[in-house]
Amino acid sequence: MTAEMVISAVLVQFREIEPVFKKFPYITTKDQIQAVMEQAAAVKGIVIYSLVSQELRSQVRREKRKRGVFAIDVLGPLLDRIGKMWNLMPAFSPGILRRVGEESIRLAESIDFTLRHDDGQGVETIESADITLFGVSRTSKTPTSLYLSCNYNLKVANVPIIEDMKPPAAVFTLPGQKVGLTIAPERLAFIRERRLKYAGSTDYLDISHIKREIEYSRRIFNQIKGLQVIDVTHSSIEEVSNKIIENRQEMSNKK
Repeated sequence: MTAEMVISAVLVQFREIEPVFKKFPYITTKDQIQAVMEQAAAVKGIVIYSLVSQELRSQVRREKRKRGVFAIDVLGPLLDRIGKMWNLMPAFSPGILRRVGEESIRLAESIDFTLRHDDGQGVETIESADITLFGVSRTSKTPTSLYLSCNYNLKVANVPIIEDMKPPAAVFTLPGQKVGLTIAPERLAFIRERRLKYAGSTDYLDISHIKREIEYSRRIFNQIKGLQVIDVTHSSIEEVSNKIIENRQEMSNKK
């Protein structure tokens, strides 16, 4: 809490004082303020408050005069002064700083989940994914996963489809959004050749092998209920991600 941090910084200069803190978070009504001020008056306490709402700050001022309580407004004077200096009105939106902190934590958790569930890892907790991507090697599963995670705060897993290897049973009954990424064989061969310039002749680069891989991936896609298939042949990661988010919003609107 803002007020607690301020008073704590002050009280470290007075080591003789052993303060007793009583916190009242999420104050949103005049009745709550009245109750707090009554308690403060009863114990002759000091009230330090960091209310953004002008109406609630005015209520505190009325109550402190009425009850003779010493109260310190942490945010009010700064909000007023800065507003006058630049001729601006503050947003008067409480909890913005707290929400920013909470959003940062959620974003870090989403990215951590995505990294731990890259390329088929973490199957035991994959059901917690908001989105799971499927596709053969080099269909941009990893960069798309990270783009979705970083820009939309989503937990994204991705599972490779390998010819003649059935994916883990858990991926066929996932509750979250499921997306299969497919691509033209010629385009995939070109991408793989660029990535493995000095690999020489291998099945990984062989066009007939690639066609079999893609055909196998499509058969797997057909076994996953509710899976959205996106052709990434001529699409950027951003375009693919936009299609996934649009589909996600449509699914949400239908619920």
